Amino acid sequence: MKIFDKIKNFFIYTPPDENFQFSLKKDTSGAVFDVRAEKEEPPAPKISKDIEQNRKYIESRFNYPLNNDVIIRDLTLNGDIKIFLVFYDGMCNGKLINDNIIKPLLEIPLFVDEDRYDADIILETLLTHSQSSKTCDFDSIIDNINFGCCAIFVDGIAAAFSADVKDWPHRTVDKPENEQSIYGPQEAFAEMLRGNSAQIRKFLKTEKLICEKTTIGNISKTPGVIMYISDIANEDLVNEVRRRLDGISMDYVISIEEVSMMIEDNPMMITGHILATERPDRVARALSEGRVALVLNASPRALIFPTNAYEMTHAASDAFLRPDFANMSRLIRLIAIFISVLLPGIFLAITMFHEEMLPTYLLYAISASRQNVPFPSVVELLLMEFSFEMIREAGIRMPSPIGSILGIVGGLILGQAAVGAKIVSPIMIIIIAITGIGSFATADYSLGWSHRILKLIFILLGSSFGFFGIAMGIFIYSVLIASTTSFGIPFLSPLPGNKLYKEAVFVPPIWQTEKRPGYLKPKKDRREEKISKKWFVGR
Repeated sequence: MKIFDKIKNFFIYTPPDENFQFSLKKDTSGAVFDVRAEKEEPPAPKISKDIEQNRKYIESRFNYPLNNDVIIRDLTLNGDIKIFLVFYDGMCNGKLINDNIIKPLLEIPLFVDEDRYDADIILETLLTHSQSSKTCDFDSIIDNINFGCCAIFVDGIAAAFSADVKDWPHRTVDKPENEQSIYGPQEAFAEMLRGNSAQIRKFLKTEKLICEKTTIGNISKTPGVIMYISDIANEDLVNEVRRRLDGISMDYVISIEEVSMMIEDNPMMITGHILATERPDRVARALSEGRVALVLNASPRALIFPTNAYEMTHAASDAFLRPDFANMSRLIRLIAIFISVLLPGIFLAITMFHEEMLPTYLLYAISASRQNVPFPSVVELLLMEFSFEMIREAGIRMPSPIGSILGIVGGLILGQAAVGAKIVSPIMIIIIAITGIGSFATADYSLGWSHRILKLIFILLGSSFGFFGIAMGIFIYSVLIASTTSFGIPFLSPLPGNKLYKEAVFVPPIWQTEKRPGYLKPKKDRREEKISKKWFVGR
């Protein structure tokens, strides 16, 4: 019976009760490997009072002087106290080091009185930099140096001091590249962690917005922050996000896309179910609904979870348009998605298996245009589809001025030459062109990739089995999507029949968006009063 129940649950989704409390199940499976078989690395030695011993260990860890960009600066303070500074050239602000670290240490005669020779006194009196800290182990101080801090070692003190003076090269805030919008903010994320989190705080001016520190990568130790609003986000959701991030065991994590592939529920699905965005206003809106975001250093995008199938088709500009304008734009995008995925397969199914569906004169026109073409329709379509994909990839890889010219000129010349040489028919050029335009109308770039793969699958199904193959493909894909979850949330939430379903598909007037998505189980389900246009009352 258990097998039949699993098959039934796979095909039929049973919505939870209204009183159902959102809770994410923790993984209770056994250990994948035996940790006892692993050899633990010996702990790093503690910082010594002997400055020469500390210097030898630092030189060994940083391969000094082989590492040319590692700077070790020796100083002698008043009272003949030796210290040395360690930092990376190019990652630190030299003016801050000179004015806020070296200059105070050399000018203030603190060490004349031995009674005041204390680590806390040094931190509170001598280091005038605003972000300074003290640590007693080498691992912490080395992590800080690798992140762009300057470390200070003092003779006779079994501790080191870290000053945040990072100033590595980075891009300035620019316009979004992939999520452009005429209305709304025109700022995108850059590669600086604190700059990105500050952009989100610019929209959400509340102390309830939590930036919880996380580090991913055993060697790279890429810093990031888990962002959520503490009095809105569900605690189970936050714990699940934290658990998955802590469960990543990789040496090097460079980009946020790698993290996305490591924490999504079903990484083998064609359609991704974690939303990545480059717009801070979109992240701020998601956090206000009770979602959780991940911002990673050196990544110009942020992850939002959970998400659903409807939000993947939404554009950032929908929130800033009037409802009728936004709904028209959304309808056009949905039609474009269906055209980009199904049009080539439907065309092959009709011309190869269901010719009776076409008007007689249209059928004559298609047959006449293909009279001298030596290839079957499926080979003809795949040939042109492959050529179009090559032009698209070449346009992305080429420099910007050449890429746009390559796409236009290459497409025109290639299409005209193929028709003139009787390799393809004119109707096939039209089908490929309409399909390509529809794919460019997809709001999410990763969703466009999945649609390109689905298009090839439906081409094969339509050319092999006609409408029956396309119907079976739609059915199987729908079942797979319905069985997918995003951090414990069904990917098709809210389902048709739910009160929030219309809000997920269509854009409601802003004064009617009273409640947050119920499937997120937020702590506060209402985001605006029942009557938000109070000036309208009693007019």
